[in-house]
Amino acid sequence: MAGFDSQRWQTISADLDRALDMDDLSRAAWMAALRDRDPALASELQALLDEHRAVILERFLEDPPPTPAGPPVLAGQPIGAYRLIEPIGEGGMGSVWLAERRDGRFDRRVAVKFLSVALAGRGEERFRREGAILARLSHRHIAQLLDAGVS
Repeated sequence: MAGFDSQRWQTISADLDRALDMDDLSRAAWMAALRDRDPALASELQALLDEHRAVILERFLEDPPPTPAGPPVLAGQPIGAYRLIEPIGEGGMGSVWLAERRDGRFDRRVAVKFLSVALAGRGEERFRREGAILARLSHRHIAQLLDAGVS
């Protein structure tokens, strides 16, 4: 699926809200008519509806967040081409660290996000989807995804 800039999101979000307010049978009929009228829009909406369904099936917002085990001692540790400096945030999915890239190619400060160990075995797919969605977004108020990996 292509990325959404702010103008495209303004166009598609009203249709997404409308589709989410429908029951499954009404949505299927509405989507079929939309496919005939605007196949590109229908395709984009279907991808967003599929993402929504996956989040619902995962029960992500219904399950309580895991209790963090305390901040690990990672300051100064290398992660690939990056060196961790200090933690800058923590939430239900994991922690975010200020880091810097200093591998000789270029120097840059970045944020590195780690999935919480408490979510091992049940959060990886959501974390992967979050990265895939973030990689498609392009907006000056949304962080740009530079890299992704497993450590």
